[in-house]
Amino acid sequence: MTPLRALIPADLPTAHRVRLTAYTMIVVHLAFKAWVVLPAWFYSDDFRFIEDARTRGLTIDALFTPHDSQLMPVGIAISWVVAQADGYSWLLAAGITLVLQAVAALSCLLMLRTLFGLRWGILVPLGLFVASPMGLEAGVWWAAALNAIPMQIAFFLLVTYVVLWARERRARWVLAAAGAIALGVLSGPRGLAMAVPVTCFIALFLTHGPWWRRPYDIVRQHLLLAVPPLLIFVGYLVVYLRSTPAPVESSGEAPALALLRNLLMGSWAPSVLGGPWRWNVIADPLATAAAPFALELIASVLVVAAAAWLVRRNPGPAGAALAILLAQLTVTYLALVFGRGLQVGALAGLISRYLADTLPVTALVIGLATMPVLVDRSPAFRRPLPAPAAIGARARVVLTATAVLVVVGGVVSSARYVAPWHADFVARSYVQNAVSSLEEDPTPIADVEVPALVQLPLHYPSNLPSHLLAPYGDLVQTAQEGNDLHILDDSGRSRPAVVGSGAETHLDTIPGCGLRVGSTEAIISLERDSMDAFPWTSINYAASADGIVRITADGRTVRDMHVAAGAHTYFTLTDGAYSTLTLRSLTPGTELCVDIVRAGPIRGVS
Repeated sequence: MTPLRALIPADLPTAHRVRLTAYTMIVVHLAFKAWVVLPAWFYSDDFRFIEDARTRGLTIDALFTPHDSQLMPVGIAISWVVAQADGYSWLLAAGITLVLQAVAALSCLLMLRTLFGLRWGILVPLGLFVASPMGLEAGVWWAAALNAIPMQIAFFLLVTYVVLWARERRARWVLAAAGAIALGVLSGPRGLAMAVPVTCFIALFLTHGPWWRRPYDIVRQHLLLAVPPLLIFVGYLVVYLRSTPAPVESSGEAPALALLRNLLMGSWAPSVLGGPWRWNVIADPLATAAAPFALELIASVLVVAAAAWLVRRNPGPAGAALAILLAQLTVTYLALVFGRGLQVGALAGLISRYLADTLPVTALVIGLATMPVLVDRSPAFRRPLPAPAAIGARARVVLTATAVLVVVGGVVSSARYVAPWHADFVARSYVQNAVSSLEEDPTPIADVEVPALVQLPLHYPSNLPSHLLAPYGDLVQTAQEGNDLHILDDSGRSRPAVVGSGAETHLDTIPGCGLRVGSTEAIISLERDSMDAFPWTSINYAASADGIVRITADGRTVRDMHVAAGAHTYFTLTDGAYSTLTLRSLTPGTELCVDIVRAGPIRGVS
């Protein structure tokens, strides 16, 4: 008897005891998830989702605008809600994630009780879903959660409605199944993959008749159920193909065997048993599974042994259930081989979020392999499973110990994974430092790219402070030219800007002034080969009064320089390297003394 089960009053009917135990598991699960999610923060694509939501609004065009080849209206709508808050509201984003996780857990319970009834056996697959680290990243990284959790909800609901259709043959369950399909595909293109395990489930568990006539029987018995989802699939594919570019551009090939090994032995098998127990941070705070080889091997052997024991115990249902799991893993593998694997290679098989849609299928398969589906039309091979009493006392002890180890392992693995998310990782500390330093000193900052670990260069221009910090409104003023600019250093703190490591000239034409600039052109020569392709230029000057000075570089107009009375340094981003810089005052009576001109990269003063 498990500890949870021992806490339930013995005089309650079994169904009530199971229900109460299941709800208790879900509450504990949500409490743990709150500890996991609430101390975390936004990262990378999260910033882009909020930026896009703020600039595009909530329109049909915005909802169906792809994000990195992901056509995901559900996630876009959720990001719009979060974007309405001032700044970056992690509390709102995390709260929505927790609500979605609660709905997913309750949907899992609904599916299990619909398929198998309120019996103690449903707590095993429910426990796997709420405790396994499989797909953990998709529950912590907000951008991944926007896709993954709604897909999990859609899968559970779809299986539930399919079973209800098989029992009652009512049109409302057809419409409900179509709604679940719509939720899945509108959450992202991976929602299309739901069709594979669900179709296998219908064929193997909800269609009766001889195996050699099974395709005909599937069409005859479930045609009405298939039509609405098919229309939704086709409609989504048409929109997707017309609006979405290829997800991956690569001329290479993914290392197929290494990726398969990582997916099965390095990621999926350990996560079934609560692993991988150890993680490797690859882009703080993102981490990949890094279980020691010995533990990978042990986990793989145990999973295979458990599958063999289930097949031996009840060959027909367990074999059919494993066929569904194999189909799902094949779809996941192929998606990586022709998708992310082309970019990151075999490492893709160790990334947790790519198993987020395999977790609910694994939970379903465990239920199908251990309990009878409560549908009269199930195939003839669905004979009653051995009663719990038929399992020996030693086997029960082994199963109970295994369950405890899986839960403990899941807690340990989850806690180790989220540790970097709870720390001040680079993106988090950068934004927080920027906001606090700009509150102290609102001097405009140069609009230059932030460090790659804050936002990837390939996301340009989202990696500029003008985009990254836009949710903070007027607090952040950015510029590509101006007097006495500041710049955010690598930690996000505002510091006075300086141009260095490029071309430099010290002017001493007039003692105590350098080079005088008035209404006639003043020409300054610099070494072009020492400049960047698109250098920043700084001009140290002292002006007699406010005014405007025209700047040209190799004859092309850069911009009009707004000078201020007194001594200042003017910064401007030029559109290319140059050899000569020409200055001419456009304001009568305004003259400048210029002593130092530099052209090169801009940085903060140490």
